[in-house]
Amino acid sequence: MPTRSAREIDIDPRTYVGLQLPLKSDGNNNFASTKTSTEQAVFNLKNLLLTSLRERVSNPTFGSRLRELCFEQIDESLPEKIEGEVRKATSTWLPYININTVETLTKNGDKSKIVVAISFTTSLEPETTNELEIEPT
Repeated sequence: MPTRSAREIDIDPRTYVGLQLPLKSDGNNNFASTKTSTEQAVFNLKNLLLTSLRERVSNPTFGSRLRELCFEQIDESLPEKIEGEVRKATSTWLPYININTVETLTKNGDKSKIVVAISFTTSLEPETTNELEIEPT
């Protein structure tokens, strides 16, 4: 069977790229799946950033320190630390994702609840900007 490009897979309605996380049913006794590479990139990025280092027994270097950083004292340097960690983990494990911006926000003015808002593109669709919000705590 000839190898198909990611673009060919994305436009084929009969093909699925990966699994949605967290795992859930699609109503047909199957796991819910992603249809496009961009949709899968969102799940891959979220999975990477919410996985703590040493959490995966078979690959202890996979993941990020994002959750750990969110329990540090909130000061003016925290957003910079979080952005650095997001960029470092992404460039190591998901080099096809290009991070545009990383914003550290508080949820509804509650300083005990941090939200990380990420804007990114993928190498497959560099003209399309995607957004992802993560609540690491």
